Amino acid sequence: MSKETKLKNKEKSTGGLSRWFSEAKSELKKATWPNKQQVINNTNVVFLMIIVFGLLVGIFDTGLMSVLNFILDKAR
Repeated sequence: MSKETKLKNKEKSTGGLSRWFSEAKSELKKATWPNKQQVINNTNVVFLMIIVFGLLVGIFDTGLMSVLNFILDKAR
């Protein structure tokens, strides 16, 4: 490995992490953050979707279990 490559690797290992944090901080300043009402609305949508999908999975599971029990009862 050449001296230049070793020097570049040393610079990356020592200054890389601090540079990464400073760049991350800079990028976070550019981001647009939701206000409190938007967070509340988005949270409500997530909870609603969890309930809806949970009910759908429960209904589907109950239906399949009924079909399976019907088939097993006929097989006896």
